[in-house]
Amino acid sequence: MSRRNRSLDAAAALLLAIAVLGALAARPAPAPSPTPPAAPGPAMGAVPVHIAGIRPTGPDQVLLLLADDGERRAVPIAVGRDQGIAIYLGKMKAEATRPLTHDLLATILGVVGAVIEKITVTDLKDDVYFAEIALRAGGRLHPIDARPSDAIALAVRLNAPMYSVSSLLKPIGGPESGEPALHADARLGLTVQELDSALAESLGASDVEGVLVASVAKGGRAERAGVRRGDIVQALDGRPIPGLPAYLEAAGKEVKTLTIWRDGRTTTLEKLTP
Repeated sequence: MSRRNRSLDAAAALLLAIAVLGALAARPAPAPSPTPPAAPGPAMGAVPVHIAGIRPTGPDQVLLLLADDGERRAVPIAVGRDQGIAIYLGKMKAEATRPLTHDLLATILGVVGAVIEKITVTDLKDDVYFAEIALRAGGRLHPIDARPSDAIALAVRLNAPMYSVSSLLKPIGGPESGEPALHADARLGLTVQELDSALAESLGASDVEGVLVASVAKGGRAERAGVRRGDIVQALDGRPIPGLPAYLEAAGKEVKTLTIWRDGRTTTLEKLTP
């Protein structure tokens, strides 16, 4: 079965589940419980995570990194290229000409009054990650088994919190993770990742060299200077940054200016003082 068919099958299954939940919600409700159901908290042993990097690793595969708040550990999940693009577009709140599959699902959830309260990466079996969507519909909370890629693609569109079981997180750049895929720059308050040709093309930056800003720490020097997630760092203090190794070398010094590419324009930011 092709990757596209698997994605459509997953979407169809979720649509069917929503329809069933909607039908159940339309039935006469039993006597109300004196206490409304509480919102779910994190699963036992689960920690909050966010998307810290999306790195193409081949023509048909993308490495997705879900990092903890300190961006010291991450869950490395390999997903198909189409799923990676869907997650990235949702993360960047990009508007498509016509609704994509996960955009459609997010709209349907809103129409029927269903809410994704959280998603959790729950397990790893035989090199396959598992996730669970906590879906509230019809006054009840429904745990829905899902692929992490689908759960994350919906979460980024609906601003639902994401969690991972702590045991699945591995040190970023440590022996378990192999070659570092991203770098958390605590001094500037941002995380950057490699920008290869496939990812650059998806951003409309085919001729641009640099590293991609995967996340920006709130209140950090980079945010105060105006850096945004999705920017491409091209130079530090005028020194060209063709890739992550060059960034690591240049960022070891006190940085005063940062040159970025954004929406077809190059800008030099100078307010990088502590």
